[in-house]
Amino acid sequence: MKPRHALIFSLLCGLPVHAADVYTWVDAQGVKHFSSSPPPGQTVEKDELHYNRGDPAAAAAAEQRRQDQEKQAREQSEAAAHAAEEAGTRGAERQRSCADAREIIQRLESSPATRYRREDGTFMRYSPEEVASRLAEARAREQEYCD
Repeated sequence: MKPRHALIFSLLCGLPVHAADVYTWVDAQGVKHFSSSPPPGQTVEKDELHYNRGDPAAAAAAEQRRQDQEKQAREQSEAAAHAAEEAGTRGAERQRSCADAREIIQRLESSPATRYRREDGTFMRYSPEEVASRLAEARAREQEYCD
């Protein structure tokens, strides 16, 4: 670059930059326009553009607010997903409990001489009172879980 061009370039770069007025308006189709001159025959708003150039504290605060909002949205989304998963788990547990209760009722009603396995591996028959008690318990569980 020639010295003369360098001088002209440095002078041009050193000139203060002046922002032009900015006008906004919405046309008949609902499209918002921005221009340095107002359209003829329409009412317009003159916008003043503000640039946040030298306030790093404000920029950092704005970034922190944005991050906090994103974190809050993410936590709400995760909580909703967890609640849905938990509801599905509870639903599956209720279905298993319902099926178990109905199986016990069917077994106790189909065979009056129902027996059970003791801890030592031998079998013992339920007494009629025990059958009635276990049947009542199973029916209560069925009513609770099979709604």
